[in-house]
Amino acid sequence: MRNKEQKNRKRHPIATEFFCLTRLYLRKTAYILFSLLCFSFVLTSCKKENNVRKLQDKSTEASGSSVSEEEALSMAKDLESLEQKEQESLDKEYGSKDDSSTEAEANENASDAKSGEKSPDGKTEGEEESYPYEDYPYDPKEDRGKVNLDKPDIVVGDKHYATQINDWYMNFQDYEGKTVSIDGYYMNFGGYTLVGRMGPSCPYCTGGYVNFEFKTDLDLSKLKSEESWIRVKGILRKGKYSISNDLSQLIYYIEALDVEELPEVGVDTVTD
Repeated sequence: MRNKEQKNRKRHPIATEFFCLTRLYLRKTAYILFSLLCFSFVLTSCKKENNVRKLQDKSTEASGSSVSEEEALSMAKDLESLEQKEQESLDKEYGSKDDSSTEAEANENASDAKSGEKSPDGKTEGEEESYPYEDYPYDPKEDRGKVNLDKPDIVVGDKHYATQINDWYMNFQDYEGKTVSIDGYYMNFGGYTLVGRMGPSCPYCTGGYVNFEFKTDLDLSKLKSEESWIRVKGILRKGKYSISNDLSQLIYYIEALDVEELPEVGVDTVTD
């Protein structure tokens, strides 16, 4: 019978907990009423004793029939002990109220943490899109040290400088993920950082230069746009520039793991 009752409790945990709390509430209410009743008997007994003392001709037998204060307190303690045992039994079977509160708080914190997690494109879950926005999905701090930049896959020299950069734009699928080293002027146009040189017209380049964008977490504050000559080493990466939910374009750039300012300007104008 007890096994059947336990199964029913497991199947209906909310109803069972409500039933247990209701039973506990009724017991506490009965305890309070019983205590008040005992207290009223004590007061009545005291009042009768005073009347008997005034009427010395009467017997004091009535006071002996009342419940004494010591007996009332003893009975109250016994009832309180029973209540405590019942509560311990409920806590052991269903878990204490504090445990439930702790579990609920942990679940709520986990839910909050989950809602605050960032998606791979860097936006918080539930956060509305703000257009336009750029997505550079790679972190130089995490990737630094994972590749050997001493012997890069591609070194862009003075010859075929423009040709190489144009080919990156046109056939990026052949270069994505390769390590590269390239020298040129440091350029900052509207917050976008690029490396490049003066040269023939480039349909994919910026500012009248033959250049290529790079993205880094390094401090570039000491560099002067179109004056500082730098060497950029990193990985050719692909990102995305979104104008709206339905309209976007790819970004080709260098994830710059190392940016070095060189002491002298190299060949600043290229012809091919």
